[in-house]
Amino acid sequence: MLDFSKLLTQIVEVGVDSLKEENDRPVLENALGAFDEAAMNQDAFIESMVRNAAQVLWPVADCLSPFAEIRDIDRGPDRYTVVAVDGSQIMPSHHEVHSCYLLNAGSALISYGEKHLPELESSPQLYHRPEDLYPLVDRRRIHIDELYVSLERTVYELEILASKSIAAAERGLPVLALFDGSIIPWSLDKMNDGYQESFIERIESPLKRLKERRIPLIGYISHSRSSDVVNMLRTFICPYDLSDCKSHCGHLNEEDFPCSRIWPLTDRALYGGRLALNQISSLFQSSTKTARLVDTDCQACFLYARFESEVARLEMPQYLSEDEELFRFAVAAVRSQVEKGMGYPVSLAEAHHLAVIKGGDRDRFFDLITRHLVGLGGRPVKLSPKERNKRMGFV
Repeated sequence: MLDFSKLLTQIVEVGVDSLKEENDRPVLENALGAFDEAAMNQDAFIESMVRNAAQVLWPVADCLSPFAEIRDIDRGPDRYTVVAVDGSQIMPSHHEVHSCYLLNAGSALISYGEKHLPELESSPQLYHRPEDLYPLVDRRRIHIDELYVSLERTVYELEILASKSIAAAERGLPVLALFDGSIIPWSLDKMNDGYQESFIERIESPLKRLKERRIPLIGYISHSRSSDVVNMLRTFICPYDLSDCKSHCGHLNEEDFPCSRIWPLTDRALYGGRLALNQISSLFQSSTKTARLVDTDCQACFLYARFESEVARLEMPQYLSEDEELFRFAVAAVRSQVEKGMGYPVSLAEAHHLAVIKGGDRDRFFDLITRHLVGLGGRPVKLSPKERNKRMGFV
């Protein structure tokens, strides 16, 4: 248990540090100045990105529209359907009576402008067979971990989102497919090549089904920590002709890099100083390795949107960025969802409530498995000594 009397002084320090961060204006002012300079010299800015992309220590995004372009978001449509999905998981534990894991997807289907009842659903999927717990990859069985389960959850959520969005289109209203979080599988490069190929095939399938039906997909990221645009500006303000970070700055700590006068800073903080309410930034395409593994029309693009409560990052597959009519509808529908949810998309909030697995749910889940195995008879059913003692205690 936590000793809160000892923790309190540390919490006070957290508050002091956070106030220092909020009052650290020079970094933001430097970044805004670099932003304006890049906007006025766009050709030089783009040329710098192309020349230095392979040399810098961070991925450099590609501009799909003028770098400093700012557009107003249309008012939300009166008639449309939104399908939102969020997910959670129970990880396997060898201390429990049986090793297994659970994926749970919460989905919310809500129509506006016509009388259709909302469809709110939780979809649990249990994985317990040997081939689930020790999947075959490159002709070898691998041990699953939290990274593996998280990636599998992404596939599961996207499959449900695509199926429900396509079914929702039968209502005759325009449909927005809304995903909680990034559609870029950031950690995929940590898996072996065989798994990467399998994952890409499975993730492309729902994306292409949505494209065929002209259903836009948006990944909504609240309080994003990404710095793609800031890193582009760091490359632009580098004092060297060629931004060879390892050669020029490899002996320095990052805070001492010449470009670190605008670091650390998030993109949302940067655009907080440039976007007005209900405006979006220019559109960028991610150049991370994992984002480029999928087919071109499924590769992730992103922009930043200023709403009443925050600057959010919106991600989308490239097919949406190339369809102006569909793009405008999707962004306007996101605005509508944020306004209806008083700062956060209402459909995603509903999906989250349906997806979340609380501590009591986990205990009940394993209790049900225990009762089932006891009813079957056969081998003895028991917890590991560690788990048994954790639950019972001695004092």
